[in-house]
Amino acid sequence: MRLVQTSLALVGFTVAAGLAGCGSDSPSPAGGAGSTASAGSVNGSGGKSAGSGGSPVVGGAGSPVVGSAGSAGTSTGIGGTGNTVGGSVGVGGSSTPVGGAGGSVAAGGTVATGGTGTAGGGTVDPNAPDKKGKTNAKPGDKTSANLDYLKVGEIRIINNNWGSIAWNCGSKSNESVFVNSDKTFGWNFDRNGCASDTTKPDFPEIEFGIHPFGIGPDGTSSADATSPGFSSTTILPKQIKDVTSASVTITNLTITLEQSTHWDLAFEFWLSTKNPTVPTDDKNAGVYAELMTFWGWNDGLWPDAPLVRNSTCSGSNCPKAGDTVTAGKSYKLQVQDDAWGKWRYFQFRDTGGSARSFATLNVDVKKLLDYLVSKGYSKDLWITRFEVGSEIDDGTKGSVKMSNIEFEVNGEKRSPVFGQ
Repeated sequence: MRLVQTSLALVGFTVAAGLAGCGSDSPSPAGGAGSTASAGSVNGSGGKSAGSGGSPVVGGAGSPVVGSAGSAGTSTGIGGTGNTVGGSVGVGGSSTPVGGAGGSVAAGGTVATGGTGTAGGGTVDPNAPDKKGKTNAKPGDKTSANLDYLKVGEIRIINNNWGSIAWNCGSKSNESVFVNSDKTFGWNFDRNGCASDTTKPDFPEIEFGIHPFGIGPDGTSSADATSPGFSSTTILPKQIKDVTSASVTITNLTITLEQSTHWDLAFEFWLSTKNPTVPTDDKNAGVYAELMTFWGWNDGLWPDAPLVRNSTCSGSNCPKAGDTVTAGKSYKLQVQDDAWGKWRYFQFRDTGGSARSFATLNVDVKKLLDYLVSKGYSKDLWITRFEVGSEIDDGTKGSVKMSNIEFEVNGEKRSPVFGQ
């Protein structure tokens, strides 16, 4: 998030897209009378003998094969009907491949899964390099380069030190992201000497999806983005209307602070009016809203009382300061602002108060989306990405570490995949 004026808001990031598999939808020819068809088609035999049973054949990934009904034999033959397998109709072509472009269905009803299904229609290899050539980070890998990231499957761990860069002290903030030898992962931070102003924090983070700002025809990102112009995953972005479930689950999350002047630990997601993966001449995807949930924060982090300002909503069904939503935890609406820079902003805080360590955290993102829809937000808006991070400002030093994170949308789940 990006902090505007006296606020602590995050700048979002984009994630690398997975590879989509291709498949042919051309049917295979039907077998001739008396022979067994290949790839799951079945034929009857001629004469008085029963048609021979077609062998179920597993289709290749993404290539549905049409099995034909067996040819009729002589008048006493039973090739196309009867109690033999030979007369069964192959169902390869009429069935939808599992997972969008997984395997095809062969005669006899056997389904070839062919790999993990994807929202975009294709099998994804989580070990493949992303569009920037990044391969999966191995245990022991680390980077401290400005805005660099470690790829772990369809997830990025980003050294998002955008605030330090904005203050021209990117070399002094001493931040890094890492994967430990035991496959725990997270980030270190030591920000001092940039500025006393708290409008430009750093936000080391995990990112799943793509930033909401837009990309150009050449694939370059909007100037507001601090990450690549392609999604890290095949299951985001997605329109609200197409989401039946969405959640994030984190295991053994801890923030350790040696200095704790200005910090928070949070989840957030972003909305845009257009699909941010589709290029536009003006690199504008219509960034619309940012919603955060705080789990931990420093004492006195503004504001002390719930606040709604710059509201463009009218009537009785508008967001109200102090609104509560149960979304895994119970959250209270602490800040809502419809003029938060170029977009709307929601900040929810854990009603149980600030904490620094969690054995398990689950965010029911669908419940937060339902809250926005209940306040008049369109179901046509695009959910561009999920993020887990910590806003860090001057006088703050420490680290964040976790043992696992799982993103889920419509039953599809993604967790870190490490290199060898």
